[in-house]
Amino acid sequence: MKIGIISDTHNNIELTKKAVDIFREKKIDILVHAGDFTSPRMIEFFKDFSCRFVLGNGDLDIEEMSRECRKYGIDEIKAICAFEADGKKFIVFHGNDVSMFRDAIQSENFDYIIKGHTHHFENYLSNKTRIINPGALYSTDECSVAILNTETDKVQMIKV
Repeated sequence: MKIGIISDTHNNIELTKKAVDIFREKKIDILVHAGDFTSPRMIEFFKDFSCRFVLGNGDLDIEEMSRECRKYGIDEIKAICAFEADGKKFIVFHGNDVSMFRDAIQSENFDYIIKGHTHHFENYLSNKTRIINPGALYSTDECSVAILNTETDKVQMIKV
């Protein structure tokens, strides 16, 4: 299974459209956004995917974002999203709550932790848990997204 991972789009429509095109081309199965859309109108760009979304510290219009998610049949947007896919356990959150991150790692309940916030790509193991930050499409030297292949446990960073 291929999971497209994006974060910190910060209302950057041009680069978000490019990222979505990459995800279509790579034929991802699930799209994960780790927060900081910063505008409810960004939700529309992801409507053609099976999505898992979380809120970031820059996502202030939560009611409108939730309304947009419902409009496109996307699960309610919250601070945390835990799910299973391809027999693997995932937790997604923005990453600005350090204690939440530490607790998720220490629990050893997840195969994958997906986060954003720092605007820097990360892909590493902590015990048996892979931590992935796809980078950002805003306020960074190198805009990027990521694709996780759950069968091989490989993460590909893609510059946008």
